Amino acid sequence: MDRTIDARIKDAIEAFEKLQKKSPFIFIHDGDYWLNPHARKLIHRKAIPVDDFIAWLKIGVAHLKKFSYDDLTINMAQLPGGAVLVFLQQEDKGAGACPRVDLTIKEREVLRLVIRGFSNKKIAESMRISPQTVNAHLDHVYQKLGCSNRAAAVTIGLKNGLFLPRRGENKHS
Repeated sequence: MDRTIDARIKDAIEAFEKLQKKSPFIFIHDGDYWLNPHARKLIHRKAIPVDDFIAWLKIGVAHLKKFSYDDLTINMAQLPGGAVLVFLQQEDKGAGACPRVDLTIKEREVLRLVIRGFSNKKIAESMRISPQTVNAHLDHVYQKLGCSNRAAAVTIGLKNGLFLPRRGENKHS
């Protein structure tokens, strides 16, 4: 029996070494992260700020195991001790890519803050807008996402990468 376990461990280590050489993945543990060169290159090519991408993954790991951003599919695997392996897979254009939701920059920022757990009052303070404007942005977000409440908007936002800024978008404008 010990030889069988040893063989499985050896096979797993060999599979991981092969994965590391050719597939983009990220390791997250206790707030720290490591991207292999393939993941770093893919994220850079997508023009996604790495810190924003990691923040999105850290939020998503508590709620989701598989989600998307444009033509990128993200699968997460929980490891013992709370560590997470994140596997990135780029799909062919249109094949399995999530539908694009066209939110304005302000709507995306409101959704990001909702995903982070901010109240409407805190969102208004953070964005320097009125609470009524926050409500108007949320109404537009719900309509565009086809949902009617915060929980559904958060789930859809996380699953579809709406937490992340789009190429060329300055989230602080």
